[in-house]
Amino acid sequence: MSVSSSSPVAASSPPIVSSPTTRKHQQNCTECKRLKRACNKGLPCDKCLKADRTCEYRDPSDDGILGPISAAKDIHSLTFGTLLDVLVNKPRVKEAVSMYFNGVNSWFTIVERATFDRDLEANWGSLKAETSVLALCMALVTYPPNQRTSKGMGDTAYPSTKAIMTLIRSKNPPSLQLLQAELLVALYEFSHSMPHQACLSLGTCLQMTKTFGWHKPDFWSPERQISKPAELKLCSILWWAIVYLDCLLNIADQDQTYTMYTPGLPWNVIIPLPENFDTPFGHDGEVQGFRDRHNDHIEGMVFPEATAACYLRDVLQHLSNPGIPNAIDSKLIIGHAKDLWSAKWQAGDRSAAVGADFLALMKLNYPGLMGMHDPMEFLMPNPSHTQAVSNTRTVIEVIHGKAGKLLQADNHPNKSSIDPCWALAMCQAALLLVWHGDDVFGDSSWRQKVTTLKMALDKVSRTWKVAEHFSTRVQIAVDHRHTGHNAKP
Repeated sequence: MSVSSSSPVAASSPPIVSSPTTRKHQQNCTECKRLKRACNKGLPCDKCLKADRTCEYRDPSDDGILGPISAAKDIHSLTFGTLLDVLVNKPRVKEAVSMYFNGVNSWFTIVERATFDRDLEANWGSLKAETSVLALCMALVTYPPNQRTSKGMGDTAYPSTKAIMTLIRSKNPPSLQLLQAELLVALYEFSHSMPHQACLSLGTCLQMTKTFGWHKPDFWSPERQISKPAELKLCSILWWAIVYLDCLLNIADQDQTYTMYTPGLPWNVIIPLPENFDTPFGHDGEVQGFRDRHNDHIEGMVFPEATAACYLRDVLQHLSNPGIPNAIDSKLIIGHAKDLWSAKWQAGDRSAAVGADFLALMKLNYPGLMGMHDPMEFLMPNPSHTQAVSNTRTVIEVIHGKAGKLLQADNHPNKSSIDPCWALAMCQAALLLVWHGDDVFGDSSWRQKVTTLKMALDKVSRTWKVAEHFSTRVQIAVDHRHTGHNAKP
């Protein structure tokens, strides 16, 4: 739609009430724009009136949601404007960034704080699109979704973030910052019960890694690891963060319709764990004090979730295809979990990594639990079955113990003390107790433990919405148990 005014006025036309300069339009008319001339924005404007031509103005509403895009100078200013639309001003942006680094980034450590803070401060007002959208994604995973907006779209920050990221991808080449932002979006989507969207976001992440050349053996060659340890360490962290979320999505998918992305690497490509790059920086083997005390700099960043994700991925691969050799045993995973549990951490207890270890243990030992239903086992017990029961029972006891402490705490769980992975571990532990608590584990108090775990999930759901979904799944399992229905945990 456009507003137009014809300069020659027909004799039959009604008299003009207002002069051309009385009413003003917000932007130049189409002819002045085309000729690149000054426009006084009248109806009609002086130039069109003098030239005796039709004066037209384009209605910004014709652009719909694309109106702000056409008005922006470039993708960088548009993204920065979107950041301020959501967070208003610089103090609010810095507050969100600080909360992110003290919260989510303390266990999903994929951004180097020192570099990001320096970039934000030095280039404020002229931030690159990738920096602005990464700050926006930090706020997205830090603040709870706003369900009380008057605009009728629920959480407005999420659709704004998704839209601007699509525009950036259409304008700019892939970058590590954009991959970090996409990972945070995928984490947000998984954590707030949007598995299909999270699946698509992870697919975008995987495509970016192919663009970067990570699926080629030369990228991870020993020579490059020596010459570019910082760059490759960050790349390793981001790759294993993708694997980590990939595994969680697979386990949380009750209908098993989600096919994992990350097992599809070429046979000759082995992506090292982040800890493999620590020796050149002199942090190898440091266990005194807080394990993550150097986390602000890439040289000292620790990401134990990578090792946990590696174990969990291998276990899931083996279970989905028994023909794939299983190189992971319970002792290896238990050793990693014990090491993390005993370490000192600046924020929380690194339950995001321990939770992934526990998920791997429960999955790895589940086939052994089923052996206890064989009547012949009572005549000649199989040591592997006995060990599977012992391992799983120990894991459930630890998870139940933390659930009890969570319920005793007066405050709501913050995003550094609890994470979606631990919520998934609580769900899996509760399901195992529902179906096997009395006959396999011989636990007379399994009902009380299931109740505790479900109550803990309900409390966590105030921080991570996906815990509400897990709690509902546990309740359905309990109801089926009472009615005699059977189901796979």
